[in-house]
Amino acid sequence: MKKLLTLLLLLFLNAALYAEDAKKEEDIDYVALASILIKDGHYSRANEALSHIDVKSKETDLMQYYTLEGIVKMKLSLYKESNENFYNAIQNGQKEKSIYLYIAQNFFTLKKYDRVIEALDKVSELVKKKPTLMALKAEAYYRLQRYNDALSELSVLLKMHPKYYDAYRQRFVYFMSLKLYQSALEDADIYLKHAKANEKVTVSFIYALREAKELKKAILLAENAHLKYPKNATITVLLANLYIDKDMLKSAADLFNDASMIEYKYTKDAAEMYRRAKDFVASLYKNSQILDAKEKYKQKIAIYLEFGAYEKVAATKDALERNGLLAEQNILYALAYSYYKIGEYEKAEKYLKRITRSDLYKKSIELRKNMAKCKNNHWECSL
Repeated sequence: MKKLLTLLLLLFLNAALYAEDAKKEEDIDYVALASILIKDGHYSRANEALSHIDVKSKETDLMQYYTLEGIVKMKLSLYKESNENFYNAIQNGQKEKSIYLYIAQNFFTLKKYDRVIEALDKVSELVKKKPTLMALKAEAYYRLQRYNDALSELSVLLKMHPKYYDAYRQRFVYFMSLKLYQSALEDADIYLKHAKANEKVTVSFIYALREAKELKKAILLAENAHLKYPKNATITVLLANLYIDKDMLKSAADLFNDASMIEYKYTKDAAEMYRRAKDFVASLYKNSQILDAKEKYKQKIAIYLEFGAYEKVAATKDALERNGLLAEQNILYALAYSYYKIGEYEKAEKYLKRITRSDLYKKSIELRKNMAKCKNNHWECSL
């Protein structure tokens, strides 16, 4: 009997505590709590707070609930669910026009560009006041391949906001993609004169000018950028490639060398450019800085062959074998050819026998013919 009384007492106590907790929960204003949490950037917690709201209750402010739910879902990258909530908020009396801006942003992320335009058209007066929104609408047109509408939107934007220079950069991209190079160059000039172009934007302009075959303008811009951003390896290499386009190989090699000081990955390129510029000493010096032994010796062989240093090629035979490079047909032929050039025909034949690749095999046949001439009659030898 005593145990039964104790059990009943515990049951009554738990029931009382549950009723008290339920009353406390009813006293919490979850809409207000969610608003505070959203303001402080605690979106997951705000989402949890909103989950306690009974949307079927007559006391629930559905307009406010769906608006907050839309914002939370958007911040949690649930863009489709976010827009569903925003439209529910509108159906339940939400009159704030800015909600369509959230809707447009969500649709843009979802790549539903026609819906972006539809949402922005709902608040056209608001859009016209903000150049960034007009630019967003132009981008939506562009991605729908409605190029005339995109260009028209940017033209209107610039009439209404003439100092919004980013529109010139945006239109430059459109003109370039449409191969309207002269118009693109005009916008580039305006942008670069008035806006503070960062490194990334500057690089994009240089690339575009190079693509448009406007090498003089591209080089001028790249040279100025190189002076302004001397530690930017991308700009340095881009200028180097422009010099290559103009057949300025030594200048290009020096720039690749500068770039290699900033980023090691350009070391091999610097050595290669010095080779092409026929600066044998500088090419070998940069080659010596390559850390990968295979890459180093493969390039070194190319450098030696370029300058006719066949004895040096032969002298690297052990290093080539040690690094597994004699398994490569190109290297085998280079070694055989070098032995041929220095008159060591037996050694040349030793490596020619190992060549099986069709194009190199044909060259091997010619090489053997020349070696035969050299052996039989020195004066007929075509070294």
